[in-house]
Amino acid sequence: MMKKYLIAAALLLGSLPVSAEIFGLSAGATAGGANVKFDGNSDYGFEYGVNASYQFNDVLSINAGVVQGSADVDANLQTADNEIDYTAFPVTIRGDLPLLIGNLYAKAGTNYYDVDIESPGVQINDDGWGFTGGAGFVFTLLPLFDLSLGYEYRNMGDVESNAVVLGVQLGI
Repeated sequence: MMKKYLIAAALLLGSLPVSAEIFGLSAGATAGGANVKFDGNSDYGFEYGVNASYQFNDVLSINAGVVQGSADVDANLQTADNEIDYTAFPVTIRGDLPLLIGNLYAKAGTNYYDVDIESPGVQINDDGWGFTGGAGFVFTLLPLFDLSLGYEYRNMGDVESNAVVLGVQLGI
């Protein structure tokens, strides 16, 4: 009986790289530095998020996720900073150019955002829809595991974010 379970487990583990290509699903996480712009000023902060993708073929996929970021941007004519916190829910279409050890990608789409800005004496909350896009390189470490380095742009009303992020992706 134990021998049957071992054979079944070996077959299941052996089929994982194939199933990633069959199902086309993956999930991952990103983190990095962001240049956040508000009211004519900009400063550096951080950004991190999680995402999921469905790969239609070797070239085209759809991606969705959630991203959070934060930065303290100088306030005009004030000594205090604008404390900016944002959450975005990007949905993008991504095109890949397969290479020998990974691929180059570019993506574009929209994001629903919720931005909180705490200016000296004023609390501002803004939400809505904006453009998002990006580009980068994915290095395939193992058949189910990718590392990426990318650029992410987000327009969130009066706030813009330009981020350089590192990511990990696990195929399912």
